[in-house]
Amino acid sequence: MKKNIIKSLLLFFAVTTFSSCLKDDSLVLNPEKGHNVIEFGNTSEIAVHGSTIPLYIHSYEIAPEVTLPVVISYSGPESAAPTDITVNVVVGAPSTLAAYNKEQGTTYTLMPTKDYELTVNQVVIPKGQTKATFPVKFKLTNFNLTETNALPLTITSASSGIISKNFGTAIFAIGGKNAYDGTFTYKTSANTSLVPNANKTVTLVTQTANSVKITPGLLATYSNEVIYTINPTTNAVTVTCPSLGVQEPQDTRSKWDPAKKTMTVFWKQGNGGRTFEETFTYKGPR
Repeated sequence: MKKNIIKSLLLFFAVTTFSSCLKDDSLVLNPEKGHNVIEFGNTSEIAVHGSTIPLYIHSYEIAPEVTLPVVISYSGPESAAPTDITVNVVVGAPSTLAAYNKEQGTTYTLMPTKDYELTVNQVVIPKGQTKATFPVKFKLTNFNLTETNALPLTITSASSGIISKNFGTAIFAIGGKNAYDGTFTYKTSANTSLVPNANKTVTLVTQTANSVKITPGLLATYSNEVIYTINPTTNAVTVTCPSLGVQEPQDTRSKWDPAKKTMTVFWKQGNGGRTFEETFTYKGPR
């Protein structure tokens, strides 16, 4: 008898708990309660899933101007906006980037106003729709490619719906890509120290208008920074490796082939102790 009472009590608590959960869910998802949210939609993959503020990375070939369509979304259980929704957007405060940097260990700084143009501060999600876009123009020829600038945007108000706490602010990190930037097949010769006969895929990431950094680092294996600088007139390549140094004068065989988009590099550690012979063959954009 006692066992039956205990079982009944357990069943009662399970049912009531489950019912409470359902009620809580129904309140959260009830469209009549206005639980759709106004938020930034994804313009690319979020850089760090789980970050307090979403950050989106976009890289473009260097040009006088490129346009990013920024998405504003009406998200939630309602299938579409019940009325036209006017949304106001402004450039976010520098503290937004400071908070992201502290959380993620990054070093983003606020993009200078000369590098972008925000011509629209208001966008309307039409009745019956779920999204609207507005353009942000970036002037990549103005960029200082050695800096990691980003543009935070914040939704300040909406004529209907609730502004999302998680996606009411978003950060857009915009990078320029020079002619040597991209994904490459990477090979080393049998004479290469530490990692001979390598055959990997790497990325070369723009540092300045004429230099790129290998990612991962040295020999696509170590964290040591290695930067390749290409002379745009002669296509000669010189190497910089702060941790190891580079023997001077550098090998004149190091060249970029613009027709084949292939780079062959020959260099030695500063003290002559290690030899590196590398070939990069372009595969596609990163």
